[in-house]
Amino acid sequence: MANQIIKVRRGTKAQLENYGALSVGELGFCTDTKEVYIGNGVQNFFVGRVMMGDYGSRPKPGYQGRFYYVTSGDNVGFLYIDDGTSWQKVNRTALDEMTGTLDDIENGEEYGKVRNSELNEGYVKQINDNNGHITTAEEVRKHLDDEELHRKIDDSAEGTTVLWSANKIKAEIFNAVKGHEWQESVIKKGLLTPPENPTEKDRYIVGVGATGEWANHDNEIAEFINGEWRFFAPEIGWSVYVDEEGKNYVYNTAHTWVKSGEANQTIIAGNGLVGGGSSDEITISVGQGMGIIVNVDNIQVKPHHGIRVNNDGVSVNIDENSIVFDEENDYKLTVKNIDGGTF
Repeated sequence: MANQIIKVRRGTKAQLENYGALSVGELGFCTDTKEVYIGNGVQNFFVGRVMMGDYGSRPKPGYQGRFYYVTSGDNVGFLYIDDGTSWQKVNRTALDEMTGTLDDIENGEEYGKVRNSELNEGYVKQINDNNGHITTAEEVRKHLDDEELHRKIDDSAEGTTVLWSANKIKAEIFNAVKGHEWQESVIKKGLLTPPENPTEKDRYIVGVGATGEWANHDNEIAEFINGEWRFFAPEIGWSVYVDEEGKNYVYNTAHTWVKSGEANQTIIAGNGLVGGGSSDEITISVGQGMGIIVNVDNIQVKPHHGIRVNNDGVSVNIDENSIVFDEENDYKLTVKNIDGGTF
C-alpha cells in the first residue's frame, strides 16, 4: 500500500491571519516563521517548542507571545519574548523582583558575605592581613595614637618621638642652608623700609633702625618667601654680595657688615709713606724732611747752600769762573785755575 501523507493546513503567517480561526483541533503551520498553531473555531493558539538559533537569526518581531532562545553567538543562553514591537530579554531580573535575602548569596570570586558580628553600625570593625592576623579597628586606632609605636606629625615640637611634615623638613633644610657662611646675594644693604612690591626670593640687608615689618631686625637678612618676610640673623663670618654696590660684605666681630677688603686686610704705610689703616677710606702720604717739601699736589726740593731749584731741575750754582760744569767729561764739576792777580 502506498504511503498516505497527511498535511496540515500551511502558509505564511500573514496568510494564516487573513484566513482567520482554524477549526476545533485543526493545525496550521507558518512556513515563514516556523510557528505551529491549533484552532478552536474562534481563535488560533500558538503551540510547539520555543524557537531557537543564533541571535542574528531571530525573525522580525510583531507577534506577541513568541519566544526565542539564543543557542550561539551574541547573547547566548538568553531567552527573548516578542512583545509585538521588539524582542525583550526575559531572564534578567531587578533586585526588587528577587526573592530571598543577601544571606542566601554564597561567597564568590569577586564578592562575599560579611558576618554581622564583624560589623559595627554598618562598618567593618575587624581587619585581616591575609596572614592569619586579625585585629579590630579599635586596636588599629590605639596603635596610631601611641607615640611610641606610631609617631605623630607635629611641626611645632622636637624630640625623638616627633615626626615633621615634608614642608617642615623642607623649611629646616632651607634654614640650614641659610646658616652657611657664604650667603646668596642681596639686592641692597641698609634699607630701612620694606619695598612695596617685592617678588619671591628678594633679599635685603636690613638697615639699623628699620620700621614696619622690618622693625627690630637690624642687620638681619630679610627674604620674601611665600608672600611674607622671613629673617635670618647673621653670624660672625657670614659673607654676602650686594648687587646694587657690586661689593662683598662680611659680618665681623663688631656685629656690623663691612666690605670684605676692610674686614680682611689693613694697609700699613712703608718707608717714606705715612697713613694707612682699615677705615672706609684710606689715605697714604709721602713723608717730608731733609730738604723735601710735600705739597697738596707736588713734591718740592728746598734750595740751600749753592743748590738751585727751578723748572729745569735741581742744579749747583755755577759761576763759570771758579766752578765749571764739564758736560763733555761725564757732567763733572771742576774747579777752574784761580789767579790771585799781581801786587
